Amino acid sequence: MLFWIILFIVIFLAINAVSKNKAKAELQRAKSAIQKCRVCPECAEDIKVEAKKCRYCGVSLMPVTEDEQAQIDKAYSLEISKLENMNTTQPLNKKYQNSDGWK
Repeated sequence: MLFWIILFIVIFLAINAVSKNKAKAELQRAKSAIQKCRVCPECAEDIKVEAKKCRYCGVSLMPVTEDEQAQIDKAYSLEISKLENMNTTQPLNKKYQNSDGWK
């Protein structure tokens, strides 16, 4: 009888550990799907912040100003913290950009 109780506890702990590792992997995958993006002033497509040329229309881009970078970083960190606080295993595929666009 004691054997079955110990076996049940070990199996329960193993399943619990596997599910926690799976949840951590899903969270990491969801974090990697979130990108820092901005909008191209010519074609309005989402492009990476580090881009020097738009990959869609080929227009040369101005460097991101410090204010724009601060807004992008703030929105990105807010979404990462939301993702960490959510109790979901579904990865979110969103791109984040500054809210006021190009000035």
